[in-house]
Amino acid sequence: MYIHRIPVFNRFQWLNHPQVTNILALFLKPPSRGRKGYDKVLLFRWLIYKQVMDCSYRDLESITRIDYSTFIKFKKRLKDQLLLKNIFTVLSSAVANNLNSITALIDSTFVQTYSRRDEAGSEYFGYKEKNGFKLHQMIDYETRLPLLQCATGGARADIVWGGALMRAAPESWRIRELAADKAYDGANFVMDIVRRFPRIKVAIPLRRHKPNDSWFNRMMKAWERTKIRRIYRKRSAIERYFSRKKHVFHFGEERTRGLKNFEANACLVSIAEILEYAAKPEIWWVLFTKLWAFCLRTKTFYVLIYNNARNIHQGRAYF
Repeated sequence: MYIHRIPVFNRFQWLNHPQVTNILALFLKPPSRGRKGYDKVLLFRWLIYKQVMDCSYRDLESITRIDYSTFIKFKKRLKDQLLLKNIFTVLSSAVANNLNSITALIDSTFVQTYSRRDEAGSEYFGYKEKNGFKLHQMIDYETRLPLLQCATGGARADIVWGGALMRAAPESWRIRELAADKAYDGANFVMDIVRRFPRIKVAIPLRRHKPNDSWFNRMMKAWERTKIRRIYRKRSAIERYFSRKKHVFHFGEERTRGLKNFEANACLVSIAEILEYAAKPEIWWVLFTKLWAFCLRTKTFYVLIYNNARNIHQGRAYF
């Protein structure tokens, strides 16, 4: 016998909110034939519990009386079928489409490998002098929610994958401002953003110029960028966001190895952040309505999962 109400601290009581269960039920439906097995929504909520409480699968077994291998197989199935990635895509799209104005913040965070050695997909990052992975993310300033993300090796350039994030953002998103640090200082990068979103205000500080760099080149490089200091000051919010992601949701402390597991953990944490926001009483009904309308327009969510998985497999999509 397992518990339907998950025992958590007060700050994690959103995990027992009925709308969290309703939103997850849109994606995790029982099979139409054969044995039903355990409730998939309940298993997913216990996986989030494991993440926020930083416990092991054996601890879940002692609490739920469900064999620990059940949770391992369930998460592996979510990873192999790209369900975690597609659930995050649908949730983040519903959030972005519901925002009247988006102030996008872009940055990356480095996570060392669990073994502290080279693993599948990991790369040596010279600045940290460690082997690990990078999570590149775009978040919204007002809601502090992730909108787009991708996982790479630890040595990948931020500006390259920042451009990939901006290309993946639909033009229908109302992105009005963009803030990033000096790692994204590039004339082509800024020009591509301005072409894609004509009304956007880009706040990226210039790097320290070289001695032989002329004033004309510096002036032309800063031509497409805003001088509003209020937007530049917003960039530090993404640093606090990554700090909360690592200290509250324990991102990067999972006992898993390899890039695929790292990406699955990143998607699970991002889903948990959106569900925490959706449990707020003043906005949950808006987000839930958006999700329900989105699923009705696609007629069936499994068609979306199949199409996204096929595009990713064929290399026609980044995320």
